[in-house]
Amino acid sequence: MKITTPGSGSEPMAPGAAPSSQDGWLKPRTFLLILATVLVVVFWKALVGIDTFFYRDFGALGYPIDFYQHESLAHGHLPLWDPYSHCGVPFLAQWGRWYPISFVGQVLPPAWFANLFVVLHLFWGGAGVYWLCRRWQIGPLGAMFAAIAFTFNGVTMSCLQWSNYIACLSWLPWVVGCVTIAWLNGGRWIVWAALAAAMQVLTATPELTVLTWLLLGVLWLGSLWSREAKFFSSARRLAALVCLAAGLTMVQMLPFFDLLAHSQRSTGTNMATWAVPSWGWANLFVPLFHCFLSPQGSWFQNGQEFLQSYYLGAGVLVLAVAGTVWNRSRRNAILVGMALFCWLMSMGPHTIFFEWFRRCFPLVGIARYPVKFAILPAFLIPLLAAQAVEKIRENSQGEKNRRRLLIISIGIMLLLMAGLLWWMRRSPLEYDRWNDTATNALWRAILMGGVLGGLLLSAKVSAPKIRIALQLFALALIPLDALTHSPNIAPTAPMSILAPGLWEAKGNSPIPLASGRAMIHPEAEQKLGASEFGNFQVDFLVRRISEWYNLNLLDKVPKVTGAFTLRPADFDKIEQYLYYTPGAHCGRGLLDFMSVTWLSSPENSTDWQPRTNALALMTGGQRPIFVPENQLLAAITSDQFDPRTEVYFPESARSLVTVSNQAKCTIHDVRFGSDTIESSVQADAPALIVLSESYYHLWRAFVDDQPVDLLRANLAFQAVQVPAGTHRLKLVYTDSNIRWGAILSALSVVICILVWLKTKPAR
Repeated sequence: MKITTPGSGSEPMAPGAAPSSQDGWLKPRTFLLILATVLVVVFWKALVGIDTFFYRDFGALGYPIDFYQHESLAHGHLPLWDPYSHCGVPFLAQWGRWYPISFVGQVLPPAWFANLFVVLHLFWGGAGVYWLCRRWQIGPLGAMFAAIAFTFNGVTMSCLQWSNYIACLSWLPWVVGCVTIAWLNGGRWIVWAALAAAMQVLTATPELTVLTWLLLGVLWLGSLWSREAKFFSSARRLAALVCLAAGLTMVQMLPFFDLLAHSQRSTGTNMATWAVPSWGWANLFVPLFHCFLSPQGSWFQNGQEFLQSYYLGAGVLVLAVAGTVWNRSRRNAILVGMALFCWLMSMGPHTIFFEWFRRCFPLVGIARYPVKFAILPAFLIPLLAAQAVEKIRENSQGEKNRRRLLIISIGIMLLLMAGLLWWMRRSPLEYDRWNDTATNALWRAILMGGVLGGLLLSAKVSAPKIRIALQLFALALIPLDALTHSPNIAPTAPMSILAPGLWEAKGNSPIPLASGRAMIHPEAEQKLGASEFGNFQVDFLVRRISEWYNLNLLDKVPKVTGAFTLRPADFDKIEQYLYYTPGAHCGRGLLDFMSVTWLSSPENSTDWQPRTNALALMTGGQRPIFVPENQLLAAITSDQFDPRTEVYFPESARSLVTVSNQAKCTIHDVRFGSDTIESSVQADAPALIVLSESYYHLWRAFVDDQPVDLLRANLAFQAVQVPAGTHRLKLVYTDSNIRWGAILSALSVVICILVWLKTKPAR
């Protein structure tokens, strides 16, 4: 088999493909131009900076974190710690903070770059699928079809609210292609594969990354079974590229695993949340089946709201079935098997298979939402469909039988759609909208007919211009189907909706880091999670004014809570109790201690009410009280808790605390940075200095430049003992994991360069 290097003009011709004189327009540069044109037409407002993505997690979770990183680096500061969220939380240790493309965009306006980031990765992913199809001996039209179907489908459109998922999907075909070639040929392909794999890991989508390597593992076993690959040589090459890829990611992985070990996340996470319902497979054929319409006009599936859609296109599904039947190869069997496996796993506890698999592999519990398994088929199914497209284009012997099978498949698809609509009419759920669902399904059927009809007719006509027009018509219907099957699946809004500084623009006084925090009332938080505003922009602006999720980072408003994936486990106990425990009670003492200077109204989250009796972030002189670990939460949330005079420690800390009584203590000259806290302390006796900053084991405390113990106080916060007299107190957040990880990543880069220089060009 002929292997070519990326970017070379030489490409293998698929068996039976039409001569280039008949379809000379089917060239890589033509495809790239078509894909770029479609993306520009669809997302032109976002690309020129008029509008922006903002819906759900894009605006409220992901973009504010990127904005905080952008602003920190722009001011010459490496943001190891974020003091604005969760009373302080590790920042650069969070997975996804070291993705190289994010640093490249540092020189661009953050809001505009966030949109450019998404569209460029869509383009990169589509180009990767085209390249992979050509590597797998699939003809150019089939490769174009697969690439566009991968770029535009319900899964990809749903993932527009998470830029990291779009980035991970974009690297998926490159990882699969480069790794499969690397274990066969070695050499520079090992470097290509390691770089692609490292980039996918750094996008911070562990579930999809693991599924990618599960697919690669099965493909490798298949190549061993067919003797295409030799065990020892391919295993050696795989081990080399995996080690290189791991080394390249160490700057991220070392701090991340340390954070994971000290965070609230565990393999025992409840995975019943947002699993595909037992009837969810129906949405592959009828997109709005048992879906409900949100007040803003977007559709969601009853039972899970993570992915708005996993519809891949009715025509794409029919072609995938045909491609599987017409080309019964080992690789296709693997693709079909992986797709079925993912769809079964996406149903979570609704299937016996999922529970059995989870018992065998407990690590799967790290993935919170089983519906994430439905993402990988968006890559697998277009690859199968591409092979059917090429069989149709060949118009060779057996074409009549293939056409008959295709017509039968279309008939079965139409009957299935009709049957599902009948079922929905007969057994509706509470929020079903049958008329909208039926109309939508009718359009899916029409577009399916257009795609398949265009491909079939293009294979029959001899006039080049008509044939090209029919092929382009079939390709154009794929994005049209994806963009219309679930209305408002990827809404945009004016770029100004993400502008920073809204807190002060609404007349609220600024909150310097050392002076206090804002806190959304738990009752208001529950209402924000189920907003009923009928306008997208109004709904988002209400959340912005409420400083919901991570939106406080846009306004530099320190907040008690946040929306980081990983946070210190002890603080998470407080957050879970306050916001997610029915009947939870919180006394004024805890609010005062957490320096809550602004509290939202329980009825209206945009009505911020100042509190004047809150403590500063650093106080001193409290008397220590020791209680069992399991009683700390009850102690600090009770009405009797007085943070001005007392501080709670677990019994295990009794031997570390030498202070026994209250002391008169004065704190002045406080300097509060993002990862450094300094102050001058004057005490008439040995005293405790207590901070309402989250305790984390990487903080270091110094008194007069001498290291001292940092204590965990009031369940999840910090305390330091100082001797009598006047002293300088300093706390510094340091993460040696990042330093050692950077060294290992740099060494891996050097090794990649050496391998590249010492090996011959890839063939």
